[in-house]
Amino acid sequence: MNKQFLLSIFIIGFLASCATTSNVGPQYQSSGANNAQSIPENTEPFDISIAMFDPGISKQDSYGEGGVWPELRRAEAMYMAVQLRDTLAKTGRYGAVRVTPNQYSNADVYITARINKSNGEDVSLQVNVSDSTGKKWIGKKYSHRVKPIAFNNPRNKDSNGDLKIDPYKDIYLQISSDISRYMKRSVKSKKADTINTVTEIRYAQNYSPEAFSDILSKRNNSYRLNGKPDADDPMMKRVKNVQLRDQMFIDNMQTHYDGFASNMTASYKIWQEQSFGESKAAREAASAAFWQGVAGAVMIAATVAAAGDCDSAACARNTGALGGAVAGSLFSESFQNSKEAKIHREALNEIASSIDGSLSPSVIEMEDRTITLTGTIKEQSDQWRTVLQEIYQAEIQETKPLL
Repeated sequence: MNKQFLLSIFIIGFLASCATTSNVGPQYQSSGANNAQSIPENTEPFDISIAMFDPGISKQDSYGEGGVWPELRRAEAMYMAVQLRDTLAKTGRYGAVRVTPNQYSNADVYITARINKSNGEDVSLQVNVSDSTGKKWIGKKYSHRVKPIAFNNPRNKDSNGDLKIDPYKDIYLQISSDISRYMKRSVKSKKADTINTVTEIRYAQNYSPEAFSDILSKRNNSYRLNGKPDADDPMMKRVKNVQLRDQMFIDNMQTHYDGFASNMTASYKIWQEQSFGESKAAREAASAAFWQGVAGAVMIAATVAAAGDCDSAACARNTGALGGAVAGSLFSESFQNSKEAKIHREALNEIASSIDGSLSPSVIEMEDRTITLTGTIKEQSDQWRTVLQEIYQAEIQETKPLL
């Protein structure tokens, strides 16, 4: 009996140690080799469009369910897109890197992402990267677990004790590294030139769908280039004039995104730091509840086995009582820790609910007029598309020959 009992205690001790082990995955480290220039020689640097992230919520989701608050996630969808934009821009490998309301065809490379998880400790994104020809570069889930040192290191705090680094920065570096690696491996000069040309023609087709249909064909969302437009093509010149105004609008939108990100940075970093502790505690409490439940089941099984080896009824009663008491204690702790996990989750939801964001009107100053766009980002974008169509039609009227 003593051997059986000691074995049971050993197993329980082992399981308890498992419950307190932190499951911290490998941390991303940027590689010096990835900092090399990745743009093919004699080609235009790629312009990159980053669509505002999908917040990963649906109308069917209960308010605050699973630590997801619509206000916070919508704010994060814009904030994270800005952080990824800045990470890519700092590499110096690309042309213009812009956040856009949607996947509009005015760039060589498009990035879309969905927020699967963001709780201060763990962040997970589903990211897709493709070029203007429709070729998918990356379709991948990125995950990162923040280490406590991100918040505990005094170097990461300013003189007021506020966090001055982004705890999620490693996930943006991972994405940047993968894009650079793909370009170095798969995008040679000829392919880069094709991508640049397809971008120009696709943009022209926004205003004249039949334009250059003979040299650019589409099948299953993939574009095939069968030739190149004339350098002096009058339509391309008109489109270029419209495109310059479009770029001005998108650049103005960057100011809007920057202002939003700047306004929410202080509150968001406080949320990240506070929710990190709540998420970590909730995860560890849930993990402890699981392992203690397993330990209780093992203890019951060991008790039954030990009682079977007893040579008297008293021995069996005592062993069963001892084992039942230990197992009952473990299951009780499991229940308490589950309640504790729920408390942590509720506290996390309360913190997240304090962040919200709203959009202000966008005012575009042009040579001949001032345009004010109102509503949601999509509504403002749709209004701007209408304005560009008007500008293009005016360009056509001005260049028509007089009879």
